[in-house]
Parts: sequence; structure tokens; C-alpha cells
Amino acid sequence: MKKIAIIGSGLSGLTLAKWLKTDFEVTVFEKARGAGGRLATRREENFQFDHGAQYFTARTDAFKRFLEPFLDNGVVQQWAPKHVQINGTEIEHENHWAREEPRYVGVPGMNSVAKQLAQNIQIEVNTKITSLLRHDKWQLTDEDGKIYENYDWVISTLPAPQAIELLPPEFDSYQQIKNIEMSGCFSLMLGFDKALPMKFEAAHISNSDLSWLAVNSHKPGRQNLFTLMIHSSEAYAANNMDANRELVMQHLIQKTSEIIGYDANEAVHKTIHGWRYANNVVRASHPAFIDRDMNLGACGDWCVGGRVEGAFTSAFNLFNALKMNTA
Repeated sequence: MKKIAIIGSGLSGLTLAKWLKTDFEVTVFEKARGAGGRLATRREENFQFDHGAQYFTARTDAFKRFLEPFLDNGVVQQWAPKHVQINGTEIEHENHWAREEPRYVGVPGMNSVAKQLAQNIQIEVNTKITSLLRHDKWQLTDEDGKIYENYDWVISTLPAPQAIELLPPEFDSYQQIKNIEMSGCFSLMLGFDKALPMKFEAAHISNSDLSWLAVNSHKPGRQNLFTLMIHSSEAYAANNMDANRELVMQHLIQKTSEIIGYDANEAVHKTIHGWRYANNVVRASHPAFIDRDMNLGACGDWCVGGRVEGAFTSAFNLFNALKMNTA
């Protein structure tokens, strides 16, 4: 049986592994302590935060079919908050997502989808692959110098800038991937000992250092403790990604206070996380990145618009291309 190494355990990596493991010996390598990528949930001091992807839609037939078993068992549910558009600090438009295109979340956390996908998949966590070497087959080396050998194929599902650090320049899509720019984002997590009198449960924000603000605890299946999940704007993150995190957190808390009309410093729990590669600068779609001579591939949400469904679609495209090549 041929061996395939998949680097990265976000939605792209896990779906590829799920589809391929019936015909191939698959190993997923993940640098973090758990699978999920941006399908991320953090639990601290009895508070819970979805600090990566906030929700997702399903627009293609393939992704709708993929979600059916998750919807059937309740791991994915529709989220219907009161949603507003905010310009600066002023609410410009109000709507209710229950009457619009369904928005979905993982239950009880966004990482629940990843946890279910990861069942019966061989995943090497806390394992950052730092180099690839090919003779007859591929050899992978992690940051501790441990070697993993005899892989017929290697698939990267890392963000484009990280993938290009690992993939060899001879990979025929190398330059195309190198030209894909990605922007960062800060995730601010605030937990309170009482509910705040909010005028909305979710907001997209323009002309601000914030881009998103939501009552995370409003999502289905969450704990009762009141939590706010805030994302910075891409522009703010670009100018401050390497700045002192405490200063960044205090600035974003101040901006949050201005929007909600309440002193967010009264939060009893405050955490910030920086996503260096959160979104595509240009929301473009790319075909499957696959080199049939080198037995290399690359995919990820950055290949198809940057959304959660894009991660699935990119993996779906690469899977079909790989199956044709190895049939």
C-alpha cells in the first residue's frame, strides 16, 4: 500500500486523510498539540472561545453532502444571531441570519468538526516538519531531527507562506504559491462574570481596527458564561503583528468598549492570539496544486477564497486529481 504524508491537520488535511485512508497508508503531521487548524476552540478558566473560524456557509453541493452526517448528529448546527453592520462605532444595518443563508458552527465548539474527522486517522501531533528530501521516495524531518521515511506522496495543507518554506523550488507550482499573499489577524477573547446588555450577537465592522465582534456564548451548545470574541482588522494586524501583545490587547479592548458602550476592561478573563496567516490578500481561486513527477501536492483554504468551505473544496479538488494520478 502506498504511503502518503499530509502536513497540517486543518479541514483540508483531515478531509484528505479521511478520503485517502481506505486506499493508502496516511500519516498527518501537525505542529500543534491537537488537530483542527483554524477550526479552533480555546477553553480557559471555564470560558470557551472559537478564536479561529467564526462560522461557515455551505454553497456547493459537494460541501452540503459532506456536512449532512455532521448535521444529523448535531456536531454542526445553524447559528442565527442578530447580526449588524457597524461603520466605525455606529450600527448602520441590522438583520437576522435566521431569515438568510444558513450560517453553521461546530457544537459544542468549532473544533468539534475536526475532532470527529480525526477519528481513526494517524496524526503525529507536536511534530513540526522542517524539511523534505526525495531520493526514490520522500523523507521528512521534524524540528527535533526525527526522520520519517518511505512516503510515496507528500501533501502540504499549510498556509501558502509556510508551504513555500517547505516545498522545494523545483515543485512546478512553487512560484504560483509564492506569489499568494496572506494577511494576519488578532483574536481577542474576553470572558465576563455577567451578561452584557448587547444590542446584537454578531457584527461585521468597517473603518475600525476591529473587523468582527460576537457573543461567542450565544452560539448553540456553548457554556452559559458570557464571552465576547473579537477579531482585529487586517490592516491593524499588518502594522502590529510583532508589537507587544499586552499593548495590542489593551488597544483592542478600548476599541471594543467604544463599540459596545460598556467598559470591556471589566472582563474577568482576557486573552489574545495572533494569526499571522489568517486571510488571502486577494480572494482568488486556484486549481489543484499537484506535481505528478515529484509526487507533491498543496492545498488549503487559501486556494479557494479563504473560507472554511474553500478548505474543503481545495482538498476535494486535490483528492480527485490525486486519485486520477495514482489509480
